[in-house]
Amino acid sequence: MIRGLLENEMIQCSWPLYVQGMLVNGSRIEKLNTCSDKCRVNDSDVFHLKCEHGLSHLHKTINEQQVILSEVFIPDNSTHRKYIKNPKYKKNKSSIHTVSVFFSDLENKVKFINDSANQVAKKNFEQFHEVAKWAREIEYYSGELISDNDEFYDGAFDKASEDLKSLHKTSVMLMDSLNTSAIYFNPESAKFSQKKKTDLYGLVHKVARVLAHTKQNSRKKFDIKRIGHVANKHVVFESFKIIPLSLIQNAIKYRKTRDIEIVFNEVDDTLDISIVSYGNKILTEEIDKLFERGYRTPSARRMSVEGSGLGLYVLKIVADAHDFEISVTSKPSVGNKNIFKNVFTVSVH
Repeated sequence: MIRGLLENEMIQCSWPLYVQGMLVNGSRIEKLNTCSDKCRVNDSDVFHLKCEHGLSHLHKTINEQQVILSEVFIPDNSTHRKYIKNPKYKKNKSSIHTVSVFFSDLENKVKFINDSANQVAKKNFEQFHEVAKWAREIEYYSGELISDNDEFYDGAFDKASEDLKSLHKTSVMLMDSLNTSAIYFNPESAKFSQKKKTDLYGLVHKVARVLAHTKQNSRKKFDIKRIGHVANKHVVFESFKIIPLSLIQNAIKYRKTRDIEIVFNEVDDTLDISIVSYGNKILTEEIDKLFERGYRTPSARRMSVEGSGLGLYVLKIVADAHDFEISVTSKPSVGNKNIFKNVFTVSVH
């Protein structure tokens, strides 16, 4: 949203600005060719960085997005004379106070726009209460049609017609979309309903079986393998289902190989559920951003895959509601240096 506001000149900024690593040139000053990405790296999470070229790069997180006001010349008593006399630097001259005022103004405007948009969207979404009700009915009764005396996933699903399997998958995906939207607009809804003991192995198995149905994409078939077992039931909210749904959908969308693995590792009262797929490398600096609202990695954006960057954001809301941890690793796969083993793990306790 911040980039859109700047590019459409709804918010004015004189200096070059980086939003989530993407450059937006200033309204008065364009990017100099003096600094590189290295000058803007902020490992210590400080507000004001001065690089070796005598220019300042000021960092601020606004609306969960990293914003860097770059190549500002802020002289002080230690500034070398060659920088003070540089005509290019003079037009970039400013002060910490001026930059702080700009950031404060930007933050207030973004908050106001975001709050207003969320209020309107939430009000409009409440009208879909009946839609969610009937979608839930379709999911339930399509499952009943498939099931054979409650033996839904003991062969009955495989025996059902392609049309019936597609109907049930569509209803599941519709409910997932509605539930995700509801939690997006009202994070507290992740805690709705009472927690109850749940067979998470069976739940994830059902989700995987439904998502694995690919009538419309027969040329893109894949295998979902389950590894390990679960002896105990675990206490979760109804919203927990969003976690395996989102992780398995992501694995399907961004995989480069046929295989997807679901690994269960239960030790005492703790259960780790890992979704493993093989695809593009997830950089270390990208991992922390994966669960930010609207964030998609550069490699994900380059792929011709639909995505809004909201799935993992809502997933994190659900995990936080349970006090469960989500971890991500990305390591080179064996035998192919261009494909990486990406593992998303939720720790249930």
